[in-house]
Amino acid sequence: MTRKNLYILVFLLGLAGQVWIVYSFFKIQKREEAFTLCLFKRVTGLPCPSCGTIHSIVFILHGDIRNALKTNPLGFPGLLFAAVLPVWILGDLAFRKSSFLKFYHRIQEILENKRLLFAFLFLILIVWLWKLGQALHWI
Repeated sequence: MTRKNLYILVFLLGLAGQVWIVYSFFKIQKREEAFTLCLFKRVTGLPCPSCGTIHSIVFILHGDIRNALKTNPLGFPGLLFAAVLPVWILGDLAFRKSSFLKFYHRIQEILENKRLLFAFLFLILIVWLWKLGQALHWI
């Protein structure tokens, strides 16, 4: 993927994520249920590992750390990426740098290491089991 295409893709996905966070923020604030885009949940009725991440971010923004962790711990890195990535991309473009591209390639290299990849996937599996346990009332 070219630098230009990567930056456009990440910026647009980040922007879409921020719009969804704002939408959910106001829906949750009014105590209305925000509708889900998760195809896995819509088909199976069960949450995917990332289900609840936006709700978790909204809880963080409201200062409710306990419910954020309970909803989905992925909300914390999700909020970090939602806040940092657009600024990082725009900074790279403004100063004609490629630090995000280097970071992207470094993450690719890290995930090519099978041990680290399996550790990452194991953590995602733990989050998914947590979400399934909540949905099926095991927890």
